[in-house]
Amino acid sequence: MLIREIVDRSLGHNWHYLSHDGISCPFLWHYHPEFELTLTRNSCGTRFVGNDVQAFGELDLALVAPNCAHTWHSNDDADCSRTRIQVVFFTLEWLQALADEGLPELLALNRWLSGIRQGAVFTGNLAERLVPAFELLETARGLGRLAALLQILDALPADEARHLGIGQTSPAGTDRRVDAALSCLYRHYQGAISLEQVADAAATSPSTLKRLFRERLGTSVTDVLIQLRIGHACHLLISTDYPIHRIASESGFNNLGYFFRQFAAQRGCTPEAFRQRNHLPDAGTGVGR
Repeated sequence: MLIREIVDRSLGHNWHYLSHDGISCPFLWHYHPEFELTLTRNSCGTRFVGNDVQAFGELDLALVAPNCAHTWHSNDDADCSRTRIQVVFFTLEWLQALADEGLPELLALNRWLSGIRQGAVFTGNLAERLVPAFELLETARGLGRLAALLQILDALPADEARHLGIGQTSPAGTDRRVDAALSCLYRHYQGAISLEQVADAAATSPSTLKRLFRERLGTSVTDVLIQLRIGHACHLLISTDYPIHRIASESGFNNLGYFFRQFAAQRGCTPEAFRQRNHLPDAGTGVGR
């Protein structure tokens, strides 16, 4: 089940920090409108961000974009007694307001964040270097705590991070019509949806929308729709025992042969092979836990 998580923003802050010690990462498929930056230490398992599925190791730093479905899942045999998970939630709107109100040093970071579509996974070197700053988020107060957060965020764009998901944005940043179209696709990708419907949601014409996707994302509306559907199919293959035909249908594919072709093109293997490699040991007829 995909859950919309409510992130606590205590005391009127536009960012929020939390930490967990000595616990495993449960499979909980969820999303929220904030960016999420997660540092995981002394654990191992599988990270799911949108349609990206990758193993994570003893030190993992990853950024999840707003409204992108994601979860971490610890290996069943992992010793979680030393696990430490530190998470920061923040909004681009907050950082943009700070830049407008006298912190132009944030402009480069904001442009970089505007180009994040599903997320990014950072190098181990950066993760190790930022551990002390993450610890300050735990212990510092006042401006010292805010300074630690800004130090962390400032380091992200310079890293050789692996970007996840759909295309790349242009240097000019985001476009409200593109954002509206992506939001529409995310809400309706499991059902029948036409280019005209997506264009209406973005308050533009189909031809203009196709041009915007090509210029801003380097891809097409159809390709984005397929990525979302394949990502959902990966989630069902991992977390349920549903038969393949049901997974195809619930992911928005009415033609099973077309589903197999697109899955192979996106993931480089058959749905059955993907399930064998990634299936959760206790997955049953439900969709997560």
